[in-house]
Amino acid sequence: MEPGFLDLTLTWDGTQIVAATVVSTRPVAARALCGLPVARVLELVPRLFAVCRQAQEAAARLALRAALGSPMDSVELAEHARRVAPEVALEHLWRLLLDWPPLFGERSRNGEFLDWRKRISAIADAGSAASVGQALVAWVDAQPQPVFAEDPAAAPVALLPQLSAAQWAGRVAGDFCVERPTFAGRPAETGALARRFADPGVAAWLASGQRVHARLAARLVDLRSLATDLAEPSRLPAQLDAATLAPGCGLARVETARGTLLHLVELDGQRVVRYLLVAPTEWNFHPRGAFVRELEHRPAVSRDQAMLVARRLALALDPCVPCEVRVNDA
Repeated sequence: MEPGFLDLTLTWDGTQIVAATVVSTRPVAARALCGLPVARVLELVPRLFAVCRQAQEAAARLALRAALGSPMDSVELAEHARRVAPEVALEHLWRLLLDWPPLFGERSRNGEFLDWRKRISAIADAGSAASVGQALVAWVDAQPQPVFAEDPAAAPVALLPQLSAAQWAGRVAGDFCVERPTFAGRPAETGALARRFADPGVAAWLASGQRVHARLAARLVDLRSLATDLAEPSRLPAQLDAATLAPGCGLARVETARGTLLHLVELDGQRVVRYLLVAPTEWNFHPRGAFVRELEHRPAVSRDQAMLVARRLALALDPCVPCEVRVNDA
């Protein structure tokens, strides 16, 4: 299945960005799963998603098991958590080492990323996970926080609360819109910032209104916490869970690098009759979400500056598909 893309358009009047829009061509992948038997869904999900594949597969398996009335035990949850954690770490490292440096006028750190990918991919047991986790903690502690010009965000959206699968139950029922999700009727932001906003370093950036800085700081804090969990694997299962909402209905939550991923499935016997998938990109690039709200009325003395500000914000919000930023004159 083609992943689609995000078309991000700014309107610039010569002094500021006066408007921003988001148009998504991302397909509603879960529609392809409706009507299929459970066994076929489990085969298809890893093939449907090129990004966060381990997280998507874990969410599908957890939701289906909950719907079937046989939720996973602690040992099974831990096994899925151990598969998802390296993927999350690599997603963070990809952004930090490959995608962010060019936006600071620096070279991508390709060799460093390849080295980490090799080490993380070689994790085979608790001992190797602990060794990599300890090394990753030391690496994060040595990273400087990039500092660049950033005007305070005027009207940020709320951060998505960290809820368990059971707590999500009543919020994704009925006519919940997976393409434009809202929380308490309003757009919200998920991701590292929503998880780590209380960290003192992150909170300091938030207090000054510099939310791109805050997101970068939160990504490092999130990666460090994950590295600590790799070194202490008993903590990993907190990253995911599931709940049986009713006979034949299950909901799973998995924390990914980009934010909270939800799968909800309803079964008729062994066949799927409803499948909802709520991905982080739909929260962060909602048409009235964080990307749009934080760019409106933001100063920009040139088209190049408007473009750079938008590209940094888009990367900080971490889309799971390619995006194109365009600047139109007002």
